[in-house]
Amino acid sequence: MQELYFIRHGQTEWNAIRRMQGRWNSDLNELGRRQADANGRFLAGCDIDYVVASPLDRTRQTADIINGHLGLTINYDDRIMEWDCGDWSGEVQEDVSKSEEWATWRADPFTYRPPNAENYEDMIERATPFLEELTATPHKRVAVVSHGMIGRVMVGVLMKLSRDELLDFHQQNDTIFHLTDRGEYYVTQHFVGGEGPYPGIPKRDF
Repeated sequence: MQELYFIRHGQTEWNAIRRMQGRWNSDLNELGRRQADANGRFLAGCDIDYVVASPLDRTRQTADIINGHLGLTINYDDRIMEWDCGDWSGEVQEDVSKSEEWATWRADPFTYRPPNAENYEDMIERATPFLEELTATPHKRVAVVSHGMIGRVMVGVLMKLSRDELLDFHQQNDTIFHLTDRGEYYVTQHFVGGEGPYPGIPKRDF
């Protein structure tokens, strides 16, 4: 039985002002460092035996803080980097949301690619081999430090969610999704700021 803990990076300076990051880097702010530390203290009691993270700066910073409580080797994998938002990288979401491209993307995020960006099908394609390899390993309790959108994709793939179901939940910066493999399905719960467990995975609140 394998247990997977999906951790989103702590809040960044750009998260706080809703500036789109994608593959661009923005450092954790003070709140983000506290969120990572709280998650690290929680994970220290979970017998984690493997840590894998996105190589972007904000996930490296989060993984380093968490690993201060675990003392493991951090493994990095490019396949779990965040959605590449192309020409929108570095733009404030409020400004981008006024564009025709944004409306088109929101209407069909699975197949429409914004300018020089990925769509959800692209993210599923790169995340699926990563998940197949990870779930075939002998590791029993795995911490995956990634991002909001690619994290959603990974959970959606594992749970075999429909497109609508995959888009219907959201992971805050202080929230951990916990999936336990029961063979034919995954049992899901989540933790917020190290507190919980709470059943299932939270719905979008925006």
